[in-house]
Amino acid sequence: MRKSQICESTIEEQRSINKHLFPIVYSPADGENLNQADLMSWLTINKQMLRKKLEINGAILFRNCPIPSPEAFETMLDTSEFVNMPYVGGAAPRSKVTQRRVITANESPASEKIPFHHEMAQVANPPGYVFFYCDLAAKKGGATGILHSNEIYNQAKRISPEFTEAIEKSGVKYVRVMPEDDDSKSPIGRSWKSTFNAASKDEAEHKMKEMGMEWEWLPGGNLRTITATLPAIRTDRATGKKTFYNSIIAAYM
Repeated sequence: MRKSQICESTIEEQRSINKHLFPIVYSPADGENLNQADLMSWLTINKQMLRKKLEINGAILFRNCPIPSPEAFETMLDTSEFVNMPYVGGAAPRSKVTQRRVITANESPASEKIPFHHEMAQVANPPGYVFFYCDLAAKKGGATGILHSNEIYNQAKRISPEFTEAIEKSGVKYVRVMPEDDDSKSPIGRSWKSTFNAASKDEAEHKMKEMGMEWEWLPGGNLRTITATLPAIRTDRATGKKTFYNSIIAAYM
C-alpha cells in the first residue's frame, strides 16, 4: 500500500504549542477509500514515526479513519504496539468493553462535571499515554477536550508562581473515601474492590501496602486512603519540559 493513503490534515481546533501542532491530525488522503486492513498496514509501517510524533506534539487525532468498533480499536492499539496497563488505582467508575484493554471512560451521569486532569495522577506510576475512541457520537456536545500540560504549567507560573513552586517542592497527597461497591452516580465513585481489583479487605490491603498508601476502614464497608507523597510537577522525559501533572483540581472539587 502507498504511505500517502493517510496523511497529515488540519482542523480548526488545532493550536501551535512550542512550534508543534497540538494535536497532530491524520486522515485519509483526498479520494482515498480506506478499509480497516489498509489502516492496520499503515500503522505497522509507521508505528515508530507515530511514537515520535506523540512525544513531540503531545497528542494525535485520527479523523475519518476506518475504526468501526471497539474491537477494531483494540486491534489498532495492538498493531501500534502500545503496551497495555491494568487499571489499578483509578477513581472513575468504569466497565470493560473488550476482553483485554478497552474500558468505558466514565460511567457517571452526564450531569456530573469532570474537570481537566491527568489520568491516574494519584498513583505512583501513571500511564505514559491514554487513548480515546468514539463509538457512538453524541448528537449535541460530547467532545473530549484536551490540554497541553506544559502550557498549563506555564500558565500556573504566571498566575501564582508561589503556589506552583510550593507544590513542586512539597508534592501532593490524595485522600479518598471509597465505597465497597461502585457508585455510578459519582464521577469518582469507583469502589475499593474495583480500585484495587480485590475481592477481600486482605487483598486490598496487600495492594495498598505495595503502593505505599495509608488506609482506614470505615463503617459500612467504606475505605479511607491517603497516598504516598507524589510529584505535582513532573518533567516530561521526551521534551525535558515541566508539566502540571496532578489531580489537585479534581480532588479539591
